[in-house]
Amino acid sequence: MPDDDGTYENSNPDLMAKTCRQMAGWKLASNGGNVSQFAARGGREGSQNPRKTFGGELADPYANSDEKAKPYVDIALRLVCQGLLGEEVNHIGYLESLEGVLRGAVPSERTEDVLNSLAYVRDRVGVPRDLPLAAGRTLRAHLNWAIDALK
Repeated sequence: MPDDDGTYENSNPDLMAKTCRQMAGWKLASNGGNVSQFAARGGREGSQNPRKTFGGELADPYANSDEKAKPYVDIALRLVCQGLLGEEVNHIGYLESLEGVLRGAVPSERTEDVLNSLAYVRDRVGVPRDLPLAAGRTLRAHLNWAIDALK
Protein backbone atom coordinates (compact mmCIF):
# COMPACT_ATOMS: atom_id res chain seq x y z
CA MET A 1 0.00 0.00 0.00
CA PRO A 2 1.47 3.37 -0.94
CA ASP A 3 2.22 6.17 1.51
CA ASP A 4 -0.18 9.12 1.74
CA ASP A 5 1.85 10.98 -0.89
CA GLY A 6 1.65 8.07 -3.36
CA THR A 7 5.26 6.92 -2.90
CA TYR A 8 6.63 3.79 -1.27
CA GLU A 9 9.43 5.53 0.65
CA ASN A 10 8.27 4.18 4.01
CA SER A 11 7.84 0.60 2.82
CA ASN A 12 9.68 -2.28 4.38
CA PRO A 13 13.11 -2.29 2.64
CA ASP A 14 13.48 -6.07 2.87
CA LEU A 15 10.10 -6.59 1.25
CA MET A 16 10.92 -4.05 -1.47
CA ALA A 17 14.27 -5.76 -2.18
CA LYS A 18 12.56 -9.15 -2.40
CA THR A 19 9.90 -7.74 -4.72
CA CYS A 20 12.52 -6.17 -7.01
CA ARG A 21 14.46 -9.44 -7.16
CA GLN A 22 11.29 -11.37 -8.00
CA MET A 23 10.28 -8.92 -10.71
CA ALA A 24 13.75 -8.93 -12.31
CA GLY A 25 14.02 -12.71 -12.04
CA TRP A 26 10.57 -13.24 -13.52
CA LYS A 27 11.32 -10.92 -16.43
CA LEU A 28 14.65 -12.63 -17.13
CA ALA A 29 13.15 -16.11 -16.83
CA SER A 30 10.21 -15.27 -19.08
CA ASN A 31 12.48 -14.33 -21.99
CA GLY A 32 15.71 -16.14 -21.16
CA GLY A 33 16.49 -17.60 -24.58
CA ASN A 34 16.18 -14.25 -26.30
CA VAL A 35 18.19 -12.51 -23.59
CA SER A 36 20.96 -15.11 -23.97
CA GLN A 37 20.94 -14.65 -27.74
CA PHE A 38 21.12 -10.86 -27.34
CA ALA A 39 23.77 -10.95 -24.62
CA ALA A 40 26.03 -13.27 -26.61
CA ARG A 41 26.67 -10.40 -29.00
CA GLY A 42 29.27 -9.37 -26.43
CA GLY A 43 31.42 -12.44 -27.16
CA ARG A 44 34.55 -12.12 -29.31
CA GLU A 45 32.78 -13.52 -32.38
CA GLY A 46 29.59 -11.55 -31.80
CA SER A 47 28.37 -8.19 -33.07
CA GLN A 48 29.22 -9.00 -36.67
CA ASN A 49 26.81 -8.15 -39.44
CA PRO A 50 27.63 -9.47 -42.91
CA ARG A 51 24.92 -7.32 -44.54
CA LYS A 52 26.04 -3.80 -43.73
CA THR A 53 28.02 -1.93 -41.14
CA PHE A 54 26.77 0.39 -38.44
CA GLY A 55 28.70 3.16 -36.71
CA GLY A 56 28.10 1.48 -33.34
CA GLU A 57 28.61 -2.20 -34.03
CA LEU A 58 27.26 -3.32 -30.65
CA ALA A 59 24.08 -1.30 -31.23
CA ASP A 60 23.46 -2.96 -34.60
CA PRO A 61 19.97 -4.51 -34.52
CA TYR A 62 21.07 -7.16 -37.02
CA ALA A 63 24.29 -8.16 -35.27
CA ASN A 64 25.03 -11.84 -34.83
CA SER A 65 25.63 -13.53 -31.49
CA ASP A 66 28.78 -15.41 -30.62
CA GLU A 67 27.40 -18.92 -31.04
CA LYS A 68 30.36 -20.52 -29.23
CA ALA A 69 29.82 -18.33 -26.18
CA LYS A 70 26.02 -18.49 -26.19
CA PRO A 71 25.59 -21.77 -24.22
CA TYR A 72 27.85 -20.45 -21.44
CA VAL A 73 26.14 -17.06 -21.45
CA ASP A 74 22.84 -18.91 -21.09
CA ILE A 75 24.16 -20.87 -18.09
CA ALA A 76 25.45 -17.69 -16.47
CA LEU A 77 22.12 -15.92 -16.99
CA ARG A 78 20.25 -18.90 -15.56
CA LEU A 79 22.41 -18.67 -12.44
CA VAL A 80 21.77 -14.92 -12.24
CA CYS A 81 18.06 -15.73 -12.44
CA GLN A 82 18.44 -18.38 -9.76
CA GLY A 83 20.21 -15.80 -7.61
CA LEU A 84 17.39 -13.34 -8.12
CA LEU A 85 14.65 -15.83 -7.28
CA GLY A 86 16.46 -17.81 -4.59
CA GLU A 87 17.07 -17.65 -0.88
CA GLU A 88 15.36 -14.77 0.90
CA VAL A 89 16.65 -15.08 4.47
CA ASN A 90 20.36 -14.74 3.73
CA HIS A 91 20.47 -13.49 0.16
CA ILE A 92 24.18 -12.58 0.16
CA GLY A 93 25.07 -16.01 1.55
CA TYR A 94 22.94 -17.63 -1.12
CA LEU A 95 24.72 -15.70 -3.87
CA GLU A 96 28.07 -16.71 -2.39
CA SER A 97 27.00 -20.35 -2.54
CA LEU A 98 26.28 -19.96 -6.27
CA GLU A 99 29.68 -18.43 -7.11
CA GLY A 100 31.50 -21.77 -7.29
CA VAL A 101 28.75 -23.21 -9.49
CA LEU A 102 29.05 -20.22 -11.82
CA ARG A 103 32.84 -20.44 -12.06
CA GLY A 104 32.64 -24.19 -12.67
CA ALA A 105 30.06 -23.78 -15.44
CA VAL A 106 32.16 -21.47 -17.62
CA PRO A 107 35.38 -22.88 -19.11
CA SER A 108 38.41 -20.60 -18.82
CA GLU A 109 38.65 -20.12 -22.60
CA ARG A 110 35.11 -18.66 -22.61
CA THR A 111 35.28 -16.60 -19.41
CA GLU A 112 36.10 -13.33 -21.16
CA ASP A 113 33.29 -13.86 -23.69
CA VAL A 114 30.80 -14.46 -20.89
CA LEU A 115 32.09 -11.45 -18.91
CA ASN A 116 31.70 -9.22 -21.95
CA SER A 117 28.26 -10.65 -22.70
CA LEU A 118 26.99 -10.08 -19.16
CA ALA A 119 28.32 -6.52 -19.28
CA TYR A 120 26.73 -6.06 -22.71
CA VAL A 121 23.25 -6.91 -21.45
CA ARG A 122 23.80 -5.05 -18.14
CA ASP A 123 24.57 -1.86 -20.03
CA ARG A 124 21.45 -2.21 -22.17
CA VAL A 125 18.75 -2.86 -19.58
CA GLY A 126 16.23 -0.16 -20.33
CA VAL A 127 14.21 1.56 -17.63
CA PRO A 128 11.21 1.71 -17.81
CA ARG A 129 11.11 -0.21 -21.13
CA ASP A 130 12.42 -3.48 -19.68
CA LEU A 131 11.86 -3.07 -15.95
CA PRO A 132 10.88 -0.44 -13.40
CA LEU A 133 13.82 1.53 -12.02
CA ALA A 134 14.36 -0.41 -8.78
CA ALA A 135 14.02 -3.82 -10.46
CA GLY A 136 16.37 -2.70 -13.25
CA ARG A 137 18.96 -1.69 -10.66
CA THR A 138 18.53 -5.05 -8.97
CA LEU A 139 19.06 -6.93 -12.22
CA ARG A 140 22.17 -4.87 -12.98
CA ALA A 141 23.49 -5.54 -9.47
CA HIS A 142 23.05 -9.29 -9.93
CA LEU A 143 24.73 -9.16 -13.34
CA ASN A 144 27.61 -7.33 -11.64
CA TRP A 145 27.69 -10.06 -9.00
CA ALA A 146 28.11 -12.67 -11.76
CA ILE A 147 30.80 -10.60 -13.47
CA ASP A 148 32.73 -10.24 -10.20
CA ALA A 149 32.37 -13.95 -9.47
CA LEU A 150 33.86 -14.86 -12.84
CA LYS A 151 36.83 -12.48 -12.61
